[in-house]
Amino acid sequence: MSSEYFDEEGLLKVIKAFELSEAITKLNWNWNNYPNPIKDAHELIAMSQKLFIEISEYEQRMSSKLNQYQKDKIHSAIEDLGKILSYIKNKIKPSEILEIVD
Repeated sequence: MSSEYFDEEGLLKVIKAFELSEAITKLNWNWNNYPNPIKDAHELIAMSQKLFIEISEYEQRMSSKLNQYQKDKIHSAIEDLGKILSYIKNKIKPSEILEIVD
């Protein structure tokens, strides 16, 4: 057994990022088939924001224990989630953007 530290909490955070990425991708692909895609987008973005905060707190707490492989996997999952989130913006019409801000 390797003496490297492997953390289940970090793995669960990566899995959660992949699950959110999947949900966002499905919303993007089927935007017109959702009864209220703007509401769904809000919910997914809120969940993503919460995950970003959780991962930041996790990394602060566990940073010294995690090996580079684990750090890279977490960062990669978060970068992928961030890229996918940007596609939602392309689905929102300018009038909807104004409604969100108001």
